[in-house]
Parts: sequence; structure tokens; C-alpha cells
Amino acid sequence: MNFLKFLLILCTVFLMVTNSLSEEIDKEFNIKPEGNLDTVELVLENYKCIFSFAATGGTNENWKIFLTTENGAATCFIGRPKPISYLFFKQFSAQLINTKTGKSNIIPEISDNSGIMPLGDQYILTSDNKVVQSNNFAGNLAFLVLNSDK
Repeated sequence: MNFLKFLLILCTVFLMVTNSLSEEIDKEFNIKPEGNLDTVELVLENYKCIFSFAATGGTNENWKIFLTTENGAATCFIGRPKPISYLFFKQFSAQLINTKTGKSNIIPEISDNSGIMPLGDQYILTSDNKVVQSNNFAGNLAFLVLNSDK
């Protein structure tokens, strides 16, 4: 019986610790196809996710930015939940920064309405690890995921 109590307490403590190691925050924003440069950002713990964009065509669309941290690493998702986007992006940039160190080491995954776009094809990583459109960018974005290292 004492072993079962110990096991129950151990499981409860484990769940409390793992839940405290993972946090998340999100925010909806509206992209208007006016061609003006706009920026949205989220801050959680030691991370800041920044998305700047200018879009034309289509109509206003609700997008979402979502930032989560777990065990010292972070993931930032930026995208339109559903349906696909009909906006034409003239330009965009995205960055996930560790505000404690000032560094931005990320692994990006970006998709247009047809699927994942390979790095270097329609987007590139700058020397400061900012994701920006390349010269071949066709103007379509569905979502961006930026994963940090620890």
C-alpha cells in the first residue's frame, strides 16, 4: 500500500514538473491585402517570434501566431488555420530569437498552398538566421514553422 502511495505521489510530481516545463501562447491577427509592411510578434519566456509581411490580392484573412517552449527550446508557428490562403505576399520575414542570448538558431519549415517549400528555393536564411523570401519567391504562403535549438 505504501508503494502505491509513493508511486501516485511520484506520478503527480512528474506531471507537475513536465507541465511546468512546457508553455504556450498564441494570438490571432488579420492580414489586409493593402501592400503595407506590418509586423506581429509574440514573447514567451526567453523567446520572441517576429513575423513581418506585406500582402496584396484576395481579401482580409485571419492568421495565427503560436509560440511554445519546452525544455529550453522553442517552436513558433505562423499561418492561416483554414482554409488555404489567397493572399499574394510581396515580402515576408520571420525570426525566432532567444532574448536571453540574443541568438537566433532556427530550423525553418515553410509551406505554400501546394506543400513544403525547400530551403533556398523560395526562401533563404540570412546570416542572422532570419527567414526571408528569395528572388524565386512566388508570393504564396500557407504557414511557417521555426524551431529553435536549445
